[in-house]
Amino acid sequence: MIITKPFSSAFDFTVMSTQNEFSKYTLEELEKKKKHFKRLQIMMLVLTAISAIILVVTALVKHNPQAYQLIPFLVIAGVVFPLLVFLPIRKKIQAEIERR
Repeated sequence: MIITKPFSSAFDFTVMSTQNEFSKYTLEELEKKKKHFKRLQIMMLVLTAISAIILVVTALVKHNPQAYQLIPFLVIAGVVFPLLVFLPIRKKIQAEIERR
């Protein structure tokens, strides 16, 4: 007869929720990762602004008002998405830096 542990005791979720996934990196690596994610976020914001300007200019030149409908999707993809993705990562990295 095989005795197994119940599912709830097989995994210790308290350790998983309190341990930061960036705890295995050195301070130098954490600073480098923090700068990298910030650069990615800023690059996406700049590329979004450039793309929106190109879209507006093209719509004006070609007299195409339907092109303006793409701007909200562009803003969501280029501004909101990086904020939702990279901001929590950068906060976790900063929390790990401050913890040390």
